[in-house]
Amino acid sequence: MPTLIVAATSPGAGKTAITAAIADHLASGGRSVISGQAWSNASDSDIDSLRSVLGDAITVQKGAESHQVDGAAALIKQAAGQGGIVVIEGKTGDSGANLDLAEATDALVLLVAKAGDDILPAASSYGSRLAGVIINNVPRYRSHELESRVIPALNQANITVIGWIPEDRRLIAPTLRAVADHVGGEIVANEENADRLIDNFLIGGMVLDWGPFYFGSQENVGVVVRGDRPDVQLAALQTDTVRAMVLTKGARPVEYVVYEASQRGVPLVQTSGTTEETAALLEGLLEKIRFDHPDKLARMRDIASERLDLAALDAVLSQPATR
Repeated sequence: MPTLIVAATSPGAGKTAITAAIADHLASGGRSVISGQAWSNASDSDIDSLRSVLGDAITVQKGAESHQVDGAAALIKQAAGQGGIVVIEGKTGDSGANLDLAEATDALVLLVAKAGDDILPAASSYGSRLAGVIINNVPRYRSHELESRVIPALNQANITVIGWIPEDRRLIAPTLRAVADHVGGEIVANEENADRLIDNFLIGGMVLDWGPFYFGSQENVGVVVRGDRPDVQLAALQTDTVRAMVLTKGARPVEYVVYEASQRGVPLVQTSGTTEETAALLEGLLEKIRFDHPDKLARMRDIASERLDLAALDAVLSQPATR
């Protein structure tokens, strides 16, 4: 089975998530899989993300220090010589380097793109080396355009579309520990649960609805609320959907709140900023979120089985890459 290089058209397309999902899919059949990066980058933590989600079941290797094709090709050939399937991350937005690497290693390229990217020329540049295209992070309002215009144009150009993946909150969710670090807060209760993912945030301010109804309106909720509002905090703790609370203005939670939070295993973070300042900081957290949590891999595994034609990808990979 040939090496698969996972490339991306633009930053944030989800290259690491797709690499992990494909490697996990191939390994699920009992095959030995080697994954990682073609080229290393001191500022890039994707290799650590892969290791954190794939664990010991799949060998994960760091890429070549040099960005020259020869160094990356040597590592890939060495990995392939171990008898496993190699699923490796290529470069983002550099089809020339990825194609050169594919030619040097007799590999195929899987292109990951976002809705709105100029997919056709990027995909066409790989010629017969292209295994297919996956379109990721598709907003709901762009699905019609994708299915009525973009995918038919790719099919007409004989480009295989493996499938498309809608936006999903779980895949971009931070942990409370990441939230605490980002807002400069301190975890003051139930730190053992601080690594659970938070899919949605709600502000505990002037809530006009009945408290439990408001805080129960979303799943896996993190609540940002003034530390001196135990009434709002206790209302939030009455729901089964609140997973964490960020208490602002530097106020310590009262004993009743700490007790209720401990009974439900809800971690608490204390931060000195105001609720408005903390909420504004959280808007910038998205840029720091990585695909680095086992629950994200589990979610991506489910999505891949529902949205991607993995059988078609398997069929392509079962054939020699050279054509």
